[in-house]
Amino acid sequence: MMSPAKRFGFILFCVAMIIFAFLLLLPDIEAVHVPAAGQAQAPLAAQQQQPEAGTDPIIARDVEIPDAGGTLPLMIRWSNWRDEFGPSIVYARESDLNGMLRMSGPVTKMVMVTSYGEAERMMARADELQAAGVTAIGLNTENGQGMTPGNEMQTLNSSDPNVNIVARVARLVTENGFSMLWGPVRRVLDTTSDATIRTMLESGVSGIALQEQKFIETQSAGSRAQAVQQTISRYQSIADQAGSGDLSFHVQIMQQRCPNLSNCVDFVTMLAEMKIDSLAIWSNGPIPPDFVRTVRSE
Repeated sequence: MMSPAKRFGFILFCVAMIIFAFLLLLPDIEAVHVPAAGQAQAPLAAQQQQPEAGTDPIIARDVEIPDAGGTLPLMIRWSNWRDEFGPSIVYARESDLNGMLRMSGPVTKMVMVTSYGEAERMMARADELQAAGVTAIGLNTENGQGMTPGNEMQTLNSSDPNVNIVARVARLVTENGFSMLWGPVRRVLDTTSDATIRTMLESGVSGIALQEQKFIETQSAGSRAQAVQQTISRYQSIADQAGSGDLSFHVQIMQQRCPNLSNCVDFVTMLAEMKIDSLAIWSNGPIPPDFVRTVRSE
């Protein structure tokens, strides 16, 4: 029979082995953060989406590209869309947003913003936008009345994600579940540094819009197609290096800036053979269906 002293020693030995086993397992147990008294805890979704220093870059949500049955889908203002244009990307500004939210049809809906403040106001309505089918936010950074504030335009060359307006808006909208497309003045795309582009892409930009209307008005289709391809190749290369996935690319023209219609037709034909995801047609008024059929060679 075990003496009391030996029994006590055996019990101590067992307790020591249990403590040792617990310590071995301790590194695998995740710490649970308990907010201090009076400190609100962020919703779970926000905790999961909030990036921390040293984490991998955001893998941006892809811009949804409608299937236009072999032709380039259009990207146009929602009020200019017609059934005969087929599947398209339609967009609205804050001032005419409600009309787009009510529309139905084979369209991908996007809200166009020009500043961080406007993006914040739209994200305050995120649930409403998503319920109405909005999946993307487009940021158009341009000077002018009602456009991007001067202090935000001055940040376009910054590679600091907490300063650059595109990076800030991209992070805001992707954290709220939207994809993000950036469409600046055409020359800005080619003068922005690689480091700044990478910052934008790592912050969530997944689509690029190239405003070609000014250039196709006076330059040949071949030269502009080559310029577009160079820009696409550069941005996609940086995206590949950043691990951001495939970007979508959208090229804009205007009916009023196609005085040589055959040149625009040739340009769009070349775009269709490249990695172009939509043909954007900007217009203040209705877009003639004949123009759309012609440039898409229908």
